Amino acid sequence: MKLTKTLALALLGTSFTPLAMASSLNVMLYHHVDDHTPHSTSTRWDDFIAQLDHFEEQGYQVLDLADAIKQLQAGQALPEKSVALTFDDAFVSVCERAYPELKRRSMPFTVFVATDPIDKGYQNYCSWEQLRELADDGVVIANHTMDHDYMVRDAFTNEAWFEQAKANVEGAQQRIQEQLGSAPMLFAYPYGEYNDQLKAWIAEQGYIAFGQQSGSIGETSDWQALPRFNAAGNYASVSSLRLKFTARPLALDYSALPDPLTQQRQPLLSVELYPSSEAHYPHLQCYLNGQALELNWHSPLHFDVTPPEALGNGRHRVNCTAPHRNGSPYYWLSQQWLVVGR
Repeated sequence: MKLTKTLALALLGTSFTPLAMASSLNVMLYHHVDDHTPHSTSTRWDDFIAQLDHFEEQGYQVLDLADAIKQLQAGQALPEKSVALTFDDAFVSVCERAYPELKRRSMPFTVFVATDPIDKGYQNYCSWEQLRELADDGVVIANHTMDHDYMVRDAFTNEAWFEQAKANVEGAQQRIQEQLGSAPMLFAYPYGEYNDQLKAWIAEQGYIAFGQQSGSIGETSDWQALPRFNAAGNYASVSSLRLKFTARPLALDYSALPDPLTQQRQPLLSVELYPSSEAHYPHLQCYLNGQALELNWHSPLHFDVTPPEALGNGRHRVNCTAPHRNGSPYYWLSQQWLVVGR
């Protein structure tokens, strides 16, 4: 029997056995570090420096991405303020501007490389020679496919899509291995787009994989659909990122979330939360593309949410947050929907 929202929220005041959660990691996502490239994918230089200054001034630990993930998978504690830095595509500003500054500060980072633009010598991308210098200096160079194509958008209409997607990943891994001598088992989906079938294959190959949905990484995360916080465009200022730097994951089994690829115009997001002594579920709120959504509570720990109107084709994100019982930090969940026509 369904509970009304009021009754469900009232019941959330009931005492639950708290779930022991490991510490968490917040991963920042960058593309360009440049004042003159497209705004939505660019972090202006002043904002980038301000972010790095903030990490140092506030005692954040900038960690190696792969090492931090391994610790979380093993249930081992990370420093209380832990972040990791990632750059998608290997744009030239990463090699020429971000890298010297991060090296000066001894901050590790990861670059997810689309290999075709580098093989073709595109002007706005790093070269293999530059990436080899980064790799020799300890920077992790990882897989972002060969051509940065939309990997799953025609999964309902093209029988060959899966073989093409696998070849795209395998080809990039081979090119990184050939050019740099090694290729870590880290992968970032172009545009953050994937479906359950591709994600399962990524897991079978042994990759840890990252999307572009917001959120924090913890012990119960889905290791082939890990979130990252966008640190570019309108989200590049320290003030807009402050709550994200300190974010924690909402307590739930992230591998149980629905397939993000859908033909439904009003897809259902159903969430089964774990008990928490920290997150204040009565104040949990969800937003779709910035618009507040009505939550339908079925029990004190189970809610679902649907778009109030039909979604158009393309990417849409539902972000849900709940404050700590003391007000801060905030606990995050983000679900990306990729709606395709039929």
